[in-house]
Amino acid sequence: MKKLIYTLLFLIISCNSSENSKFTRMFIEKNSGILKILKNNKTQIKLTVIDKNKEFDEYEYNVDSNKYFYPASTVKLPIALFAIEKLNENKYISIDTPFMLEDDTLKTTMRRELEKIFVLSDNQANNRLFEFLGQDYINQKFISKGLNESRIFHRLSTKNSSNLNGKRVDFFLNDSIISFQNKNTAPGKLNLKEVKKGVGYINHTENLIKEPMNFSEKNFISINDLHKIIKILFFSDKFEESQRFNLTQIQKNLVFEYMSGYPKEYGYDENDYPYYFNKFFIYGDKELEFSNSFEIYNKVGFAYGQLTDTAYIIYDDISIILTATIDVNSNKIYNDDNYDYDLVGFPFLAQLSRGIFQMISNN
Repeated sequence: MKKLIYTLLFLIISCNSSENSKFTRMFIEKNSGILKILKNNKTQIKLTVIDKNKEFDEYEYNVDSNKYFYPASTVKLPIALFAIEKLNENKYISIDTPFMLEDDTLKTTMRRELEKIFVLSDNQANNRLFEFLGQDYINQKFISKGLNESRIFHRLSTKNSSNLNGKRVDFFLNDSIISFQNKNTAPGKLNLKEVKKGVGYINHTENLIKEPMNFSEKNFISINDLHKIIKILFFSDKFEESQRFNLTQIQKNLVFEYMSGYPKEYGYDENDYPYYFNKFFIYGDKELEFSNSFEIYNKVGFAYGQLTDTAYIIYDDISIILTATIDVNSNKIYNDDNYDYDLVGFPFLAQLSRGIFQMISNN
């Protein structure tokens, strides 16, 4: 079964000729159960295979930038990068300058919050950077870098997440304080397909509302933009200077370290954060033991039954960029925490990524 999944996926996303398309259709007819997984779970897949000359071979399956899916914690990737860029605009503060939000009890540093964002996917760390940036700054950054299929509306997992009045952020220098506070404008509602989803949802009072959930004012990053962010970050020389992230090489190396890191390496309990935590590609189904052979630089997100991973992965002499999302909300009730992550989502992403490496190795 797994081998069939591998083969079908690779054929679908790589069929560029009519002959390949004909062969793929024949294969699908004989293995309709696998196609059912792809179609019924609203899957989008984008793959870049990087050759030895650092040239890109591009493949995709079912990618549609006009079709909404909830990106969840994948939004933390651009927010983290934009936060470093904004730091670099001010010569007095750095990633090691202590700062605190006006109503927070934690004095922290950008370095510490970046670690938590990538290693733990911490929501409050993301929200601290969100306050520093503000929605307007984030959304303007998307546009300036040609990431035109993205929009940020709100913070994550907190009350009043869409409040346009930002909290004051104080950076503490030796003898002074530098403060930032943003007042933002409301982004326009998303004009995309499928922004109303499902047959019902659990509201803030924990009651079932028997109507589709409206995502038109929820965060969005398309598969194309997520994939492009990874490309710009790791292969910046292939993009115009205006699209590149304004990070020093030292800052880039720090981001790479955190993106590829495992919680155990940063002192977190392996029982709470095992090696497959936040590594949906390759390890998500828990069937493959941890191996140093894989270098995985990624950011995951999952919420409302939508599971997404975007990654730059290196194994031996094979390098790929892979971005995929799958909807595993089979009962179509949102916010009920009843999703098929373990049964369908994690196994699918793990087997998809391993299968791609297997197919490339065999070619």
